[in-house]
Amino acid sequence: MEKARISNKVAQHAELGDVETAHYASAPVEIDAATNKALFWKINKRILGVMLVTYFCQSLDKGSLGFSSIMGIQKDAHLVGQEYSWLGTILYMGILAGEYPQNFLLQKLPVAKFLAANVFCWGTVVACSAACKSFGSLMAVRFLLGFFESCVQPTFVILTSMWYTREEQSLLTALWYCMTGVQLMVGGLLAYGISHYNDGVIYSWQLLFLVLGLATICWSICIGWILPDSPMKAKCFNEDEKRLMIERVRHNQTGIQNRQYKKYQIVEALTDPFVWCCVLLITVANLIIGGLGVFSNLIIKAFGFTYLQTQLLNIAQGAVTIIVMLGSAYLSQKTGQTCLIMMLWMVPAIVGTAVILGIAPTSSNAGGLLIAFYCTQFFLAQGNMIISLISRNIAGQTKKGICLTMTFIGWAAGNMSAPQIFQTDDAPRYTRGFIAHMIIYGIYFVLVILTRTLLMRRNAAKRKAAAGALGNVVEGEQISHCFAFQDLTDKENPDFRYVY
Repeated sequence: MEKARISNKVAQHAELGDVETAHYASAPVEIDAATNKALFWKINKRILGVMLVTYFCQSLDKGSLGFSSIMGIQKDAHLVGQEYSWLGTILYMGILAGEYPQNFLLQKLPVAKFLAANVFCWGTVVACSAACKSFGSLMAVRFLLGFFESCVQPTFVILTSMWYTREEQSLLTALWYCMTGVQLMVGGLLAYGISHYNDGVIYSWQLLFLVLGLATICWSICIGWILPDSPMKAKCFNEDEKRLMIERVRHNQTGIQNRQYKKYQIVEALTDPFVWCCVLLITVANLIIGGLGVFSNLIIKAFGFTYLQTQLLNIAQGAVTIIVMLGSAYLSQKTGQTCLIMMLWMVPAIVGTAVILGIAPTSSNAGGLLIAFYCTQFFLAQGNMIISLISRNIAGQTKKGICLTMTFIGWAAGNMSAPQIFQTDDAPRYTRGFIAHMIIYGIYFVLVILTRTLLMRRNAAKRKAAAGALGNVVEGEQISHCFAFQDLTDKENPDFRYVY
């Protein structure tokens, strides 16, 4: 009966599911609410904790350039013209170079060990940055930092879809994504403290790199010790818990793992309009997000705040970032309307940008302009909402790997180009840069509408096909989830429904 609903080709694909997963995924089992809640918190202790600290380390290490910008790195490393902007750009060139090999290895290798090795490597690179005193050496370490960090977001998307239900993924993605805000708060305090280190054997920004790098190296060892590679190989859980943990993600329809690299899924990923919508969304979004990240301290300082005040204001900026990211995830989860929340969250950013463009900074309006800048931080939540769309709406492990590669190449390209929008000769107000942001907002808005329309039409077509296969139309769909772990793609699985 179930195979009658799919073509012969799809039936053949369904026979290529992961053997290790199949050992634990027997017939569907009902899990009561109390058991599900207990499993959720057990998973959080192992998985979510590691993701939060790791993303915090990545954000802090990547953002170290922003802190060092007002600690004298431009003067001490003899940076001139657009050289500081190029240090922001080269990081994403490294990410661009790393995306395909990292995503290919991610499907082939044990997830936890793969992540731990990359974290160790980038911690070493950050620590070595303390020895750099020229543009060329800083460019080299920033490129390597990007290459090793390129594994993090794809790995977290895999971990999130492997361990958590669709309903949980929006908020959990926002939780690890909002570590960007936490790093601004903690990094601001750390940078403020290190800023008082003067007349030593090294510059204060070199001490910052050394401290962050060594801390990351220590954390990489913890990742290898704490994080399991998959529910099936988690020695920290008993056999019954493993089966229930796999069962609770059955209705995701996105599977857990499959180490076979499937050519037909590569073709589907490259020709799927939704995948290209995700690529365009994240590329366009990061033309804004990337620029605000690299230049935030310089923009705030231009409002009239002192060097040390700017460092401390990172704490407030971080708090705003956390609030807007978690707020967007909560509303997305509560309403089930991610794309609509994406459009709503653009409004404060547009208003804030308009205020910065229209009002010249003076000693009397510095506070107002700071609030306007904080409003632009609402746009940072677009990143975690796009990632949650991908984790919940792409099925098939090879297709997901290719989609993640394409998406984060777009993410890198956007971030790579973003610092170039703010030109040195446009400082300190960066008027041309903020005008470009206003145009980008309009393009992004149209892309969100197109994405939502596409997914709505796909669901309508799937419901119509399901009704036709059954010979009638049933009120309230009954989905069997029998193909959940067969590594079918979202398009070929008749039980898959898109969430937007």
